[in-house]
Amino acid sequence: METIKRIIVVDLLYLGDLLFAHPFFEGLRRLFPEARIDLVANSNFAEIMRVNPNLDHVYSYNKNWTTARSYKFAKKLKMNNYQLGINIHGNWRTALLLKLISTDKSIGYGGQGRGLFLDEEVEKDISSHMIEFYLKFLNQLQQSQLLEEYFKDKNIEVKDNQAAYPVLRVDQTHIQKADKKLAALGLESEFIVLNTGGSWKTKRWPEEYFSEIADHLVEKGFKILFVGSPSDTERVNYICNKIENKELIYNLSGKTSLLELAAVLKKSELVISGDTGPVHVAAAVGTNTAAIFGPSDEEKYAPRGQGNNILFKNVDLNCRPCGEHECPLEHFKCMRELKPGMIVDRIKAEGMI
Repeated sequence: METIKRIIVVDLLYLGDLLFAHPFFEGLRRLFPEARIDLVANSNFAEIMRVNPNLDHVYSYNKNWTTARSYKFAKKLKMNNYQLGINIHGNWRTALLLKLISTDKSIGYGGQGRGLFLDEEVEKDISSHMIEFYLKFLNQLQQSQLLEEYFKDKNIEVKDNQAAYPVLRVDQTHIQKADKKLAALGLESEFIVLNTGGSWKTKRWPEEYFSEIADHLVEKGFKILFVGSPSDTERVNYICNKIENKELIYNLSGKTSLLELAAVLKKSELVISGDTGPVHVAAAVGTNTAAIFGPSDEEKYAPRGQGNNILFKNVDLNCRPCGEHECPLEHFKCMRELKPGMIVDRIKAEGMI
């Protein structure tokens, strides 16, 4: 393939994973500066990728679609006549989807027989942070036999830099919408955000701990803003009702789009959260973060950004990170032993409050 003008990338992973892929898309644009680069993303998070300057089109794929609806979606994309398909997710759904889109050539992660759907399978080794994992793919692209003709006589250096981090730019439209929603609460600036949600039960810091840390911070005169998706609203309401001093407590949970949330997080002084999408959004807009890690691996999923991004983990446990959605030992010590006072003391020592 001497010239490549149309590329489709498939990645149906979660919000944090998509943000971790930002440096990958920057590098992909360097490798293919003249190409149209499109992305198929999980419909729950596609909005956040539409502001990525290195992507031309972002298509939303709903994982709840029927087989017939998915087939129709893929066949519509097939009409774009992509020359190169890239699978950086590597599960059965994405493998089949890319096959149905019928790109001229395809390369990506396979495993468990999924490589049969690709023209070239790339070795999948997640032994580093996800950002480096994606950046390594760029180097594998340049070594690909499939793309040998394209890269011949091209000398493009893309480093799998451990200092790389996503940068999320929020436009004025979403900033203004966020400002209006904050103003409606009577909140403008100098606030700390608490994000209580998590895609897994085991990623969620206990509800009573969020109430307790809110009380600690309110006692010190800080305004506290709770955020979250609509599915977090009931949990947030429960936590807010447990807080003793509600005078400086504000709740925006379930009331923002993803990009409005990004604008809100950009205005905040600090975001305290478990390992879940919004903490990575906060890091990507340059806000300081304090991320509480339980079952997930901070070596792979730690927030990265321009701000100060600190981690909390239970270093005395040898059962973490287990990556389980339910605690196999039924004690949940990885989260329960990380007390609110510990978090307050550390963020104070770091000069974050």
